[in-house]
Amino acid sequence: MSDTYNIFNELETILYKVGDAPTQPTEDQLMNMLIGVMDLHKVRYEKMWASWNEYTKNNIKSDITI
Repeated sequence: MSDTYNIFNELETILYKVGDAPTQPTEDQLMNMLIGVMDLHKVRYEKMWASWNEYTKNNIKSDITI
């Protein structure tokens, strides 16, 4: 789950490039960075759910009675 927090650092880096870096990104470079962050976020989210499903399959009883 902690991998999903990486999006914060990635966006912070993009903000640096746009606002404070000595060279400004082109529109294409900025779009590529944002598309990359979006794709990585999707993969991390998918990985998180796969891990959760594996955890629940191995650790949670399916026949819980109250």
